[in-house]
Amino acid sequence: MGLLAPWFLLGALAVGVPLYLHLLRKHTSTPTDFSSLMFVEARTQSSIHHRRLRYLLLLALRLLVLLFLVLAFANPYINRTFVSASGEKLLVVAVDNSFSMRAGSRLDDAKRQAEALLASRNAAQRAQVLAFGSQVQVMTQPIIDPASLTSAVQGIEVGDSRGSFGALAGALRSIAEMVQTPIELDVFSDMQRTNMPPSFNEMAMPSNVSLVLHPLVKDNVPNWTVESVDAPAQVWDPKKARVQAVVAGFGTAAATRSVSLVINGKSVASKDVSVPANGRATVEFDTLDVPYGFSRCAVKIDSADALPADDQYMFSVQRSDPLHVLFVRETNDSRSPLYFGDALGSSSQSAFVL
Repeated sequence: MGLLAPWFLLGALAVGVPLYLHLLRKHTSTPTDFSSLMFVEARTQSSIHHRRLRYLLLLALRLLVLLFLVLAFANPYINRTFVSASGEKLLVVAVDNSFSMRAGSRLDDAKRQAEALLASRNAAQRAQVLAFGSQVQVMTQPIIDPASLTSAVQGIEVGDSRGSFGALAGALRSIAEMVQTPIELDVFSDMQRTNMPPSFNEMAMPSNVSLVLHPLVKDNVPNWTVESVDAPAQVWDPKKARVQAVVAGFGTAAATRSVSLVINGKSVASKDVSVPANGRATVEFDTLDVPYGFSRCAVKIDSADALPADDQYMFSVQRSDPLHVLFVRETNDSRSPLYFGDALGSSSQSAFVL
C-alpha cells in the first residue's frame, strides 16, 4: 500500500478549522436582569447531554469528511500482487496521455508500441501499466495476464493536462519502495519540453529502476496555436469592445495565418496576420458585437498542423445595459456630479449612466 501524491497529506492540517469552530468558539449569553423568580417553576435541564452528543457527532463527521478528501487527493493504492524477491524484473509501461498527444496519431502510436512491448516480454514476467499527464493513473497492478495488460493499454484516453515527468518519477519511487526487485520503466511519450519539472531532482529515480525512452516524435514538428486572448468579460458598448489575440508558431517557418472571430458558432470577422519564423504576432478585432446575455466566443486560426486542438481559444462574454444611477445634490453643487461621475467611469468592470 502506498500514496502516489503523499504531499497532499499536509491538507490534514485543515482539521483545525472544525476544532476551532466547536471547541474555541463557545456560545456565550448575556445575563438579563429579572425582578423575581418566585413564580418561575424550577426544572432540570436534561437536554444538555443530548445537545453535546449531537455536536460531537457533527464534529466527528466534519473531521472525517476533511480526512477523506485529503486521502483522496493523496491518491492511495494497494498493491495486492507483489513481485517476488527471486530477482525477476518488473516491467512498468508508462504511456503519456497529456494534451500534446492529441497531435496526429501520437497516442495510437504509443499504444501500439506499448502493446508490442508487452507481447514480446517473457510470459512469466510481471508487468504494470501506467498513464501519466499532470497526474499518474495506475491502470493495473503488477500482473502476468496479457489480456488484462492489453486491455489496460487500450483503455488509456487522451487528457487536457500538461504532462509531468516529475509526477511519473514520484509514482516510480512509491512503487520501488514496495518492489525490491529490478524495475524496467518504458516511457512512451512525445517528450515535450514542458513535461520537465522545475527542479531536476524531482526526476530522480531509485537505484533499482532502469529507464527506457520511446520517443514518438523524432524530428521537430511545426505547430501554430492561438496562445492567448485578451477580451472583456462584460460588454456594454460593442463598438468600444476590443479583442486582442496572440498567434504563436513553434518550430515553424514564416507564414501568414488567417485569424477568425467566432461568436456563438458563427464567424463574424477575419484577418490575416504574418507570423515570423518560430515567433509570435498580434491581431486585434475592433468590435465585439454580441447579443444580450451570455455568448460563447472563440478566436480561431486556419488549421495547418497536426495538432488542431490548440488552433482555437474559447472565451465567454456577457452583454448588458449600463446601470442607471440617480445622483441627488444641492442646486449650487456643481462639482460633486463631476467627481462621482469620474469615479464611476473609472471602473473597467462595470458601466454606469449618472
